[in-house]
Amino acid sequence: MLPAETTTLTTALDIQPTYSARQAAALLGRSYSWLDQRLREDQFDRPDGTIVQPLRTQGGYRRFTTEMLKDIAICSRNHHWFSWEKLQTTLRELAMAAYRDTGEYKIPD
Repeated sequence: MLPAETTTLTTALDIQPTYSARQAAALLGRSYSWLDQRLREDQFDRPDGTIVQPLRTQGGYRRFTTEMLKDIAICSRNHHWFSWEKLQTTLRELAMAAYRDTGEYKIPD
């Protein structure tokens, strides 16, 4: 969980949480090598034809936004790498992760 001051700053600046390639693979329910192989071969395409390209840190590490992971999940269904059930489960997991990682959720008293 993010510290409160980070959460406030993140919300104020409208910064989206990002995930490492290993975290992204886990959220997608696939192995790191499955994700890495398809990324290297530019296999994750959006409906408009553009390729999903992860963000890069200064050190060259890949980072993924929730939107990128949604695009990857939908593409995976379109290529029959995911079943409909797997797509629904993945989209639900991504929604929960994005909500959780903003730090804006509160447990009622």
